[in-house]
Amino acid sequence: MNDVPLIAAGALASFAAAVHGAGGELLVVRKLSREVLPSTRFGGPAMTKAMIHVTWHIATIAFLTAGVALLLAGSVLDGDTARALGLVAASAFTGFAVVALGLAAAHTRFPRSMLSHPGPVAIAATAALAWWGVL
Repeated sequence: MNDVPLIAAGALASFAAAVHGAGGELLVVRKLSREVLPSTRFGGPAMTKAMIHVTWHIATIAFLTAGVALLLAGSVLDGDTARALGLVAASAFTGFAVVALGLAAAHTRFPRSMLSHPGPVAIAATAALAWWGVL
């Protein structure tokens, strides 16, 4: 049985992961200048850039993994297995949304900043669709 909200959430998440990975690499990470990055106790500016780079793409893989889980729960799996996987992915996107929206509120002119970057809204929409599909 196909669950349209879970499939929609999974498709949105997978698309967003692709944009996050490619867009972030080209528009953010590659443009980070070592000259302006701080040193940390882990190393100099090159290490800071490496940590940002790795963290960026770990987040991308987390979005993609949870998105694929939503697609599987909505299309291939059924019963308790589909529900369990959907609940895990919905919970993950809820956590992503709390972090994204919470940090946006703490560090920007929230909610006005939501107009400049679609990420927090896309993550929150994915979480809402996922919960709609599993509940």
